[in-house]
This record gives sequence, C-alpha cells and structure tokens, in this order.
Amino acid sequence: MSTFPAAIRPAARSAYRAVLRAARQTFANDPARHAAMVGTAREVFASPTLSTGPPPPPPLEGPAPDPASAEELGKRVQEWQDVALFLRRNVVQGRLDEASGTYKLRVTNDTEIGDNEDIKKPAVLPVTPFPNRGKRRRGAAQPKCGEA
Repeated sequence: MSTFPAAIRPAARSAYRAVLRAARQTFANDPARHAAMVGTAREVFASPTLSTGPPPPPPLEGPAPDPASAEELGKRVQEWQDVALFLRRNVVQGRLDEASGTYKLRVTNDTEIGDNEDIKKPAVLPVTPFPNRGKRRRGAAQPKCGEA
C-alpha cells in the first residue's frame, strides 16, 4: 500500500483490516476458505490499483479513467468495505449432520436474519401515463366476435 496516495492509505488499511476480521469471523471453522480469502485480500491490497486481473475495458464514451487515480482507488476501497460488510452479515456456513441428514448453520450475532414479509407482498404494477389505453371508446359500437 506504499504506492497509494496519502489520503487513501488510512481508508485502505481500514478496509483491509475489516476484510480480514470479517473473513476470520465468517470462516472460523473452515481454514481452507479462510486462507483463500486472506490470500485474495493480500493480493488485491498489494497491487497499486486494488484489483487483480486485466484492467476493465475502456468506456464507450469519454476518456478511460486512470485505475491508479485517487478517485478510482477511493471507489475500490469503498467496494472492499462493502465486501467486509457482506461477509459479516450475509454469509453463513453449514455442516452436514450425518445422523439426521440435515445441515446445521453457524449463525453469528451479525448475521442478518430477515423475514419473508417483503416476498409475500404483491408486486406493484407500474402506473401508465395513459390510463384509458386498452379501453373501448364510448359511442362506437364494435361487433362481437363472429358477427360482421
């Protein structure tokens, strides 16, 4: 992280530590996945652009953003903060219980447990700007099906 702009370094360190803490908590009983996550985080945060692999394709319009600019690095640091939050809240691990054939989930205090109330609500249909579209016009008698 020594090639980062000085303004980005504290935020990048904080994001790195947050990812490591979230990985340690999430993958507590799974050393292989914990090692893979820590290795990926180290690789990403060691690169000068906070990314791995080839650079993204240039945009269709306008100049391509510099991947090492302070603005782009700030966006990537925020993305890694979001990764840490996602790991902490939304990832759970399960183990197969051989006796009963079911999975036991390891849920922590930070795990987000939602109810299905929002799924049960009916879908809201969009309002059309033409409320009378599809209705028959008044006064014009149209023949019924089969009549001429």
